[in-house]
Amino acid sequence: MAVFLFFGQEEYLMEKEIKKLKNELLDVSFLTMSYKIFDNPPFATLLECIQSTPLMFGNTLSLIYMDKYLIGNKLSLDDKQLEAFEQALSSINDSANIVFTCKIPRDENRKPDSRKKLYKIISKYSLVKEFPQYKTYQKELNSEIAKIAKEKDLVLSSENINLIIEQIGSNLTLIDSELEKLKISILPERNVTSKAIRTYCSSSEDVFILADLIISGNKDEILKQYSLLTEKRHPLEIFSVLQSNFQRYIFIKNYQKRMNTKDIALKLKLHEYIIIKSLEKINKVSLDKLIKIRENLIKAEYKIKTGKITSGETALELVLLS
Repeated sequence: MAVFLFFGQEEYLMEKEIKKLKNELLDVSFLTMSYKIFDNPPFATLLECIQSTPLMFGNTLSLIYMDKYLIGNKLSLDDKQLEAFEQALSSINDSANIVFTCKIPRDENRKPDSRKKLYKIISKYSLVKEFPQYKTYQKELNSEIAKIAKEKDLVLSSENINLIIEQIGSNLTLIDSELEKLKISILPERNVTSKAIRTYCSSSEDVFILADLIISGNKDEILKQYSLLTEKRHPLEIFSVLQSNFQRYIFIKNYQKRMNTKDIALKLKLHEYIIIKSLEKINKVSLDKLIKIRENLIKAEYKIKTGKITSGETALELVLLS
């Protein structure tokens, strides 16, 4: 029996840790029966998940998204439910394993609320691990990129790792995807050159151009730029970067009346130049509009992930129409 609480912005590392647990704990022959995912379940389902007894399939692993319970106040448990929850968590079956997880959008400076009784109960019985997003200047980011390259049997020099960061940014999920495309593009070569990186790896700046066009509302130019981006990136990658970009705009817009650009830069751990340029772009855009755009991006991304929409272009059109 093992219980974990994973949270943070670096989704790639969190998913990698969950995959490792699946490989270590579960029999692949019974994976459909032994591995379950629950998205902020109601209390009855949450309790049932914790109290369930594995049958003939060996170990089980339940992945339970808890962000609506642990961050903000969208969902909560009363004292009686908390008592029942703790009782169940303290007596989990030896073959049952649980990962409580809170995926936090990139660039959002948030964590699970440690003051909540629910957090205190979970952390009491869990191994708690944070997966914060790397900043471009952190040496650990270079090490992680080197590991990803090695797993893909690619040879990357330290200079070209820096070029990857400059070209793509610090999002390991995007970097992993770009290196996978790079691997296919240069086969049978293994040594990655700077020319190959510039040729085959998309630049985050391309998505920033798309974000600027969305603000302007020029639908024809938006769809044209999106079409160019999808030649090198998966729609989900594009939506992920757009979300992060608009989240940053929201923070900057919210802080601009209370703080100067230098203080905002320190708050968000960004260069002041980025703050100044961002303010120029969103100067005539209301905070409500920025929030609405991001909400629509989240909804569109969810519809792509769940198969409700199969076309990224259709999803983007829904964002614009909304």
